[in-house]
Amino acid sequence: MNKSFAALAINFVGFQLLWFVAVYGGAHGWGWAAWLVLVAMQAGVWALNRAWRADLALLAAGAVACVLFEPLWLAPSLLEYADWSRQWVAPDWIWALWLGFAVSFNYCLAWLLWLGFAVSFNYCLAWLRPKLLLAALFGAFGGVFSVTVGINFGAATTPQGWWLLALSYGAVWSMVVPALAYLARRLDEERGRYA
Repeated sequence: MNKSFAALAINFVGFQLLWFVAVYGGAHGWGWAAWLVLVAMQAGVWALNRAWRADLALLAAGAVACVLFEPLWLAPSLLEYADWSRQWVAPDWIWALWLGFAVSFNYCLAWLLWLGFAVSFNYCLAWLRPKLLLAALFGAFGGVFSVTVGINFGAATTPQGWWLLALSYGAVWSMVVPALAYLARRLDEERGRYA
């Protein structure tokens, strides 16, 4: 098996497992296990693909996004996570999701088909990196779909109502996904310059 295909497969399976463990685990008090999945996913990818510098930059971008955007939903009580009372910082399993999302994200149509197809900005979704408008649409619809499924799993509630959260989530994720796609493209261009 080709090493890049194997890295893609690890990313694909790893992110699906990460999302499930984070959300289902967050709803049932063992969301911390998402960190184990994230570490295993990245270790597997990095063992096969030496592009860890670009992934580190994307992981850092995921952490920054978590710091910037989670308070937008938590502070006004648009979203409340299960067993979590802090309004300015997200629980650990949400941090793991943001970091994992930065290197992989859910393709919402596949989720709708129950295929759970994960794509990565550095791997199988490279074609989306220059298509920022399409990335914005994926972000808006995929973000709302993902949070809705998480709410249905019991990982969070919407004290202000679903519609207000959906509008806010769609707006934020329509910016986050193209920004991550752009960052991945720039990192790839930089790597190409020095290769």
